[in-house]
Amino acid sequence: MTEAAIATVSPVFEVGGSLVKDLARDCVRLEVAEGVEGLRTLRGHFLAVGAGAKGPQDRLRHLDGSTVGLGSALKVALGPPSRQRYVFEGVVSGLELVLGDGEPPLVLVHAEDALMRLRMTRRTRTYRDTTDAAVAEEVAREHGLAADADLPGPRYDVLQQLNQSDLAFLRERARLVQAELWATGRTLHLRPRGSRGTTPQTLVYGGELMSVRLCADLAHQRSEVAVTGYDADRREIVDERAGPEVVEAETAGGRTGARVLARALGPATGLRVREAALSAEEAGAWARAEMLRRGRRFVTVAGTTNGSPDLVVGGALTLRSVGAPFEGEGYTVTRIRHTFDADHGFRTRFDAERSSLNEVA
Repeated sequence: MTEAAIATVSPVFEVGGSLVKDLARDCVRLEVAEGVEGLRTLRGHFLAVGAGAKGPQDRLRHLDGSTVGLGSALKVALGPPSRQRYVFEGVVSGLELVLGDGEPPLVLVHAEDALMRLRMTRRTRTYRDTTDAAVAEEVAREHGLAADADLPGPRYDVLQQLNQSDLAFLRERARLVQAELWATGRTLHLRPRGSRGTTPQTLVYGGELMSVRLCADLAHQRSEVAVTGYDADRREIVDERAGPEVVEAETAGGRTGARVLARALGPATGLRVREAALSAEEAGAWARAEMLRRGRRFVTVAGTTNGSPDLVVGGALTLRSVGAPFEGEGYTVTRIRHTFDADHGFRTRFDAERSSLNEVA
């Protein structure tokens, strides 16, 4: 196998809408990370000494606000000119100065996207006669953000946020219905998987895909999921269940984890006890979502590419030359970490998942 050439093109930094070439010149390491639960983060390492940086330590570069400062609006692009894409847009939330023994001084810049505002606001309150989408719209409005919330789910008589940050609360709502939470610019999104409108990507082992680890695991698979509770209005027990058909409805083909489990180890039911449903509608939605969560993670992938700015969380992925059971389409990217450094250039580490194994003759 021939390793692909290293992508050595430096990141491009915009601060407050203006291009700042000094940051690109002094960048020795950059990390941009995001998962399906929302909140994209950035950490950049910049040389604080060099040409033009003379005098005492209080005159080190990148500490006087001339290039970047606390609260600065920051955008970063990665990739060669023909494939350069913005991989981060947010606000600088922290600055560090690292003075090592025999090493050049470094300034570390920490930044987060628009969901940072939600992380910093903690409260206890009650929502009445609402849906998860309506809650997301209200939270976004309170933080001065636009909202793109469109997902199926029950209408709740009462929802309570108990000493949680707004971000933690929305993450909990997203988990219960298997939605994805993310931000683009000043817009908060809460939508089902597959609705980000991204271009499907294909990675070939031995080409752009440099290394990969794939695993099919039955440990957390179940043949059905049950959610129970009590409906006080109807004075009856709630017991709703979801089976393999929920996962198979979004699976193109192959063997799903629930079906493999039933043949290999026999049926197994997962009982949700963390939440008590107050209606059959709630219980049914939560059971289907939990079945999807487990089923989607039957096959998991951890890989590294030679820098893939088009690879985004929530995007569809096809893998080639990775072995017959794992070959093909149907993967969804669940976590991304773009990195750049002087030794390895641009790299993208990603996690992905799929609900089925291919049939092998």
